[in-house]
Amino acid sequence: MDEQQTLIMNWRSAMLALIMLCALVALAYLYTRQIERRAVLWLVGFVLAGFVSAIPMVIGFAGAYNIWPGLTFLPTQMALFYGPLIYLHARALMRGDPPRRYAWLLAPGIVYWLYQVWAFAFLGDYKAKWAFNESFHYPYVLPVVFVASLVFMAWALFRIWQLRARYLRWLEDHRSDDDTFHPVWLSHFILIGVPLMLVWLLGNILGGIFGFDYFETYWADFVALMLLFFISIEALMRIQQPFPKMTDGPGVCDTNEPEQAGRNWTAEGERIKTAMVDNAWFLESRLSLQDLARYVGSNHAYVSRALNQGLGISFSNLVNQLRIEHAKTLIDDTQQSLLEIALSSGFGSKASFNRAFRLHGGVTPSAYRRTRRLKS
Repeated sequence: MDEQQTLIMNWRSAMLALIMLCALVALAYLYTRQIERRAVLWLVGFVLAGFVSAIPMVIGFAGAYNIWPGLTFLPTQMALFYGPLIYLHARALMRGDPPRRYAWLLAPGIVYWLYQVWAFAFLGDYKAKWAFNESFHYPYVLPVVFVASLVFMAWALFRIWQLRARYLRWLEDHRSDDDTFHPVWLSHFILIGVPLMLVWLLGNILGGIFGFDYFETYWADFVALMLLFFISIEALMRIQQPFPKMTDGPGVCDTNEPEQAGRNWTAEGERIKTAMVDNAWFLESRLSLQDLARYVGSNHAYVSRALNQGLGISFSNLVNQLRIEHAKTLIDDTQQSLLEIALSSGFGSKASFNRAFRLHGGVTPSAYRRTRRLKS
């Protein structure tokens, strides 16, 4: 084999391969922790779909297509899977296992992948493949697949945005540690997903007009893979425990139910708040609405309505207000460190303590302590 027929792993191929390897290692570790394995499996599938789609670039820069032109139609194009897989990840994380009716979302990607397998294996030599590509695949199949991929991704982004908004509201009404379960990587995915779709659309339009090859689109593809890597790392950092699941079943609070005759929701809310303070339940770091309902001998739909309608405050905000009041007392009367005060006040971390203190106290804990010392 002469020099022209030798694969060369140049810097472009190496950079792409390194990103892919690092992300896969992170996801493999995340999966082996056995936390949210179904949701993680969908995320792994999404990232793998992106990386498999990048294989032609990796081997193309190494000269594989010059050596083996018959690699045309290598079944690596997975764009139809992007939207469905990331949506199924979000749904499994926030609602539990996705219902079977969403399985059809994967069908177009499976059909297109089987089409690629057929073209790769049965069209014959590279000349026959190139002729089929020019006469049928490029003018007819590829535009349909591209538009369908964009539609699926746009639909997934919209549904994830809706689901995330509902989940955050649900957490606020049901968990005192709600910030622990904020799916930040999905928020970031939404923020970057729209511009990436526009870049993808523009790149394909300009590529069709000017005939861009791998070299012209390299940096755009490199950035896309880097973003997949960062999403993987962010998910690894945030998925530290099972996420509470939002349900539509019995017991979910419904603050729009008809008014119960003679019910004084303000008095009920004050009674529950007083019980929380007297028994120091708000200091439990993982206190949930269901826990509180059990403590007061009621159901969590009733307790949620008493707080939301009677006191005009969500469960999470009420708990954090009480915790911040307790923390201010400790800051005023003790010399404990802020971390000790955070843990003693029911917060799971100093970061969540700082966020809640700024929200309900108007300043950071350290600024509050400095102010109190100056006044004393």
